This record gives sequence, C-alpha cells and structure tokens, in this order.
Amino acid sequence: MDMQPPPAIVQLAQAEVSPDAPVEPVPIEVDVSKYIPDSATAVTMIVTLTPPTGQAVIYSAGHEREATLFKGPRSIDEVRLSGSIIYVKLYGATSFDIQYTNYRQPY
Repeated sequence: MDMQPPPAIVQLAQAEVSPDAPVEPVPIEVDVSKYIPDSATAVTMIVTLTPPTGQAVIYSAGHEREATLFKGPRSIDEVRLSGSIIYVKLYGATSFDIQYTNYRQPY
C-alpha cells in the first residue's frame, strides 16, 4: 500500500490594492505679459475648452488656493495675479483658448 501525503490546501489571497489615484495634470505655463500689465492684480478671461466636457483650473504663483475653475465649453471668470505667469491644469480637456477681457490694477 502506497502512502501519499494528503493533498495540500492552498489559498491564494490577492492583496487589496486601492485603485491608482488619478494623476495630477502637469501645469501649463502661460505668459500673459503681452496682454496684461505686470502691475495687474487680477484678470477677467474667457476660457474655451476642447472637448466641451473638460475643465481647467487656472492660478498664478502664490494663489494656488484661490485657483479659478473654468468648465467647458466656454466660461468667463476672474483669476488673481501675482506676476505675468499663470498656470493652467486641464482635467478632461485636451486644449484650451484664453481671451483676456479686462484686468484690475492696484489703486
């Protein structure tokens, strides 16, 4: 009589891995000095997004917490400035167009 070891019971446990967090988009640097004076503290702009379901967050250095959200296809709002560079983060949008309509300067 051949003696064989009992069959091994093996359980495979799959480690629970949370789904990857969405990747934060890389900010696109935009120089507004051609259109807005360096002394301006805010600018009103119209942002057009492609595709129209996309969104953009626009801010300047030092004003990241006061970033302005633009929802496609076209929206208008004000962005606080701290110089001639603004940053655009695209969420679900592949391209954008900005029209500057007005700006504020200190008194």
